[in-house]
Amino acid sequence: MIYVLFPAFNEEESIGAALAALGSAMRGHAESYCAVLVDDGSTDRTVAVAEKAAAELGGALELRVLKHGVNQGLGAGLKTGIRWCLEHARDEDVLVSLDADNTHPPALIPGMVQLLRSGGYDLVIASRYQRGAVIHGVPGYRRLLSDGGRFLFQALFYIPGVRDYTCCFRAYRIPVLRRADYVYRDDWLTARGFEAVMDLLLRLRQLGIHAAEVPIELQYEQRVGRSKMRVLHTIRRTLALLGARFVERFGRYSRRNVQARLSQAQAAGARA
Repeated sequence: MIYVLFPAFNEEESIGAALAALGSAMRGHAESYCAVLVDDGSTDRTVAVAEKAAAELGGALELRVLKHGVNQGLGAGLKTGIRWCLEHARDEDVLVSLDADNTHPPALIPGMVQLLRSGGYDLVIASRYQRGAVIHGVPGYRRLLSDGGRFLFQALFYIPGVRDYTCCFRAYRIPVLRRADYVYRDDWLTARGFEAVMDLLLRLRQLGIHAAEVPIELQYEQRVGRSKMRVLHTIRRTLALLGARFVERFGRYSRRNVQARLSQAQAAGARA
């Protein structure tokens, strides 16, 4: 099973197209897909449009809807969706996260999953910084922000195989998410806004993950409406996050301490 996670807030104008694109991407593939829509307190018809789109696929795509009563932010949407998937998935399953605004092409998912499994990776990222990537319609200030963030993250938190730290379009092995959930517990997925995408990667970094990237064709001009990202707010929260995670990696969540926790969990499992 491939679980495809869509955190969404007021995406009635784009979620139908995103689910239809997912249906087209999975057509002809033997493995089952489940779209997991986390409705983060939407005040529009996001859920109704998603359910109509799934119905129009004739039952070919399973849709699960998880709801927040009020808007809690992207981090909470990711947390709710990932925790639900961990409760229902098997270790051989895969979780894919992507934006609900129809800017990420689901057609990449089969190839990402194949690379994840055949290459023995924990994580595969759809990257804007791999040869062959194409970016349409992204404003200059957003590209500058992403480029600056990339160099800063690579300098402070280098991860072999990773160049794009801010793209949400990723495929994860379920076991690596289970390990992170065990290690971090209540400190897992605590960032609220768009910085949560980066924080998730920083947390996984301490587990010693093996990651790879594939080039993406980013269709930002297909986005309907204005971006919900508040740029200056996101920059401030991201810098605060970087400082906190930089300090933590020499203390409680150092690579050594994280590995010790994982060893304890494995030993406990062997005794059970």
